[in-house]
Amino acid sequence: MAGTGTINRTAGSPCRCGCEEWSTMHSLYRLTAICFGVGVTLHNLEEAAYLPVWFRTNLKLPFEPNRKIYWLLTSLVSAVIWIPIVGVCVWPEDRAVQTVLSGFALLMVINVVVPHLALTLIKRSYSPGTGTAILLNLPLGVLLIREQLSAAAGAHAQIWRRASLYALGLAVGTLGCLYGAHAILAARKR
Repeated sequence: MAGTGTINRTAGSPCRCGCEEWSTMHSLYRLTAICFGVGVTLHNLEEAAYLPVWFRTNLKLPFEPNRKIYWLLTSLVSAVIWIPIVGVCVWPEDRAVQTVLSGFALLMVINVVVPHLALTLIKRSYSPGTGTAILLNLPLGVLLIREQLSAAAGAHAQIWRRASLYALGLAVGTLGCLYGAHAILAARKR
């Protein structure tokens, strides 16, 4: 259907990426999306449980890391990630939903390197979240992005641009909430 962001295709017909079965691609994409959501949720649980204490002992921050704020924010991110995942399960052909999920995937792939891997190497101390980021978020995020790009015919630049904007918005929103919540807490203590 033109203009809706969806691809009209019947089950069993070949897709643009050369897959024999469109329905098979949808099943694999959905499964990858669900596994990615589980990976991000586990990653966020690890961060919420151990990152505030690690920050206190390894970094000098302009605020005192608060465990409740980390639990709240990581829970919120974990809940929000499931919106596009449910979207691709319900509307697997919708490019807009796929692009939002690719934005999350791109953000989580970048998150592997900055801050997790960088902090682990610089501080020579395991930064909580590094293991789950490398083992789960990196490969599953790359797979999601790759699947969307391989299914799109010639729209790669547009997909990258939109996914990058979603990733930037998510990063700014998350960091803004983190610092804002700590600033409000610090102001209330004065």
